[in-house]
Amino acid sequence: MSSLHYVYLFIGLIAASLSSVRALPEEEIEAIESAMYHFVIDCGKEFGVDEEEFKKAKESGNTDSLDPCLLACFAKKIGFINDEGMFDTEKATERTKQFIVNEKAQKKVMEVVEKCSSVNEQSVGDDKGCERAVLLAECFKPLKDQLAAL
Repeated sequence: MSSLHYVYLFIGLIAASLSSVRALPEEEIEAIESAMYHFVIDCGKEFGVDEEEFKKAKESGNTDSLDPCLLACFAKKIGFINDEGMFDTEKATERTKQFIVNEKAQKKVMEVVEKCSSVNEQSVGDDKGCERAVLLAECFKPLKDQLAAL
């Protein structure tokens, strides 16, 4: 399984394989995969998650079996969750512009980032970003289908 699939388990554009998303050319997918690979590996090791567990979560489309703090680990490493456990929309915008060149896809992702900023208003029981990472993942899930429609 490609590390890109692991990455897309977490955030909407991280929620599923982008190989089927016509809006993103192979070069962009490869750039994202290359940049994110070590974060996925590091967080998997830190939380004792092996490839089989990632595979099951991806195939089912359900991240419930994954430790929410694993999701937060990845989100923090890419800058989507800050040290206070909040969704960092500025960093999400920066990462989007860094990796997604297609203007329509970029615009769609930015709309979702704006919509998902509401997770910062929701009450959570931790300050590590674990619960917020789950909320963020749920908020981003529809993005794959929206990008596929471009």
